[in-house]
Amino acid sequence: MKKNRTLVLVILSLIAGMAYLTPLIRFSFYDQMKEAMQLTDVQIGSIGAIYGVFNVACYVPSGILAEKFNTKKLLIISTLAMCLVTIWYSFYPGFKILLVIHALYGVFSVGTFWSPYLNAIRHLGSEEEQGRIFGISEGLRGIGQTIVAFGCLAVMGLFASTAMGFRSLLWINAVVFFLLMLAVIFFVPDFDKEDESSGKKEVSVEKTAEKKKGESALIKTILSPSTWICIFVILSGYTVWNTVNGYIGTYCTRILNIPAGISSTLSIVRSYIIVFAAGLTGGFFIDRFKAKGSGMMIVFFSTGICTAGVFFTHNIIFLCVGVTIVLSYLVNVIKSTYWSIMGDAGVPLHMTGIATGVISLIGLTPDIFVAPVISRFITWGENSGNLEAGFNLMLVWLFVWSMLGVGASFILKLKKRR
Repeated sequence: MKKNRTLVLVILSLIAGMAYLTPLIRFSFYDQMKEAMQLTDVQIGSIGAIYGVFNVACYVPSGILAEKFNTKKLLIISTLAMCLVTIWYSFYPGFKILLVIHALYGVFSVGTFWSPYLNAIRHLGSEEEQGRIFGISEGLRGIGQTIVAFGCLAVMGLFASTAMGFRSLLWINAVVFFLLMLAVIFFVPDFDKEDESSGKKEVSVEKTAEKKKGESALIKTILSPSTWICIFVILSGYTVWNTVNGYIGTYCTRILNIPAGISSTLSIVRSYIIVFAAGLTGGFFIDRFKAKGSGMMIVFFSTGICTAGVFFTHNIIFLCVGVTIVLSYLVNVIKSTYWSIMGDAGVPLHMTGIATGVISLIGLTPDIFVAPVISRFITWGENSGNLEAGFNLMLVWLFVWSMLGVGASFILKLKKRR
């Protein structure tokens, strides 16, 4: 598999990018979606909420499925299902059916895909290579999303009707899913069969022993300190990433008074170029440390320093903008590499599926609570007549979570030593 590793990594990363680009297409084409499907803002918000709820609800089932079923088959099911659901989406079936469609997106982008994807990526490198493997995968996801998103934008411009343009966008996404399914069938190896035939007898021995003892893999994973170390690092990392990714753009517009056009350009830099750069360089940086916790401590601490830098430089606009770009880079380094810590934390390779399900259930909950919290900070600032005070609370929030990340990474470092 070594000789095909790069191709397999590209295929898996592109699927991961599409699995979230399509359900979240409203992020890039909000107004087009609203007009084409005759939806209200509240209805679009409800669609997003349904997708988020099913995402979180499917993390643990995803881990269980990854343990019980063939990884390659689950990847094929996921890509085929996402293709068919997207075709259904393109028929504009009405609001209630759209809720069902986005619930299905949650099932097939997480339930049958997320843990198998992480399991497959982890198989592509040794423990010493995990940082760069996950980092490069994150960068490739960003590249794939960028190409498809700009392709969709170009195609939409060919149609006078927004409804037809948005439908063509969905067709493009469906075709990409179908092509990726074929790529999985013909180029992605069967990791489970390779494990069975490569002499990794210790894996099957451990699994057999667990079955004989009657232990539940789920319960064992939940009670494992290794799982909780990963949870705290990822929870801290995903919180700071979610906050910066969601609100630093509007901070630049509303507090730094940057024109909307320039702010949009900066958002493109943060959303695409920085993601690739952070994934590529961050992975190599983390792998330079014998204990990944050491590298994570440095990045979390730097994130806290940059957050303080935003607060103290907001009167010097160009300097503050530069600090926000560095901040975006740091949080993307964290996000692109935090799944690489499982080996250092003590999570066995054969438990990757169930472990990622449990870790994701808690570690990725910022999808649920970050937006309500930060929006209330901002609303409080507006209502009190001091919008900047609301955003300053957001910066305090970022600093606190960065320091929690430092603490969690220190525990990870101690775990590696032991």
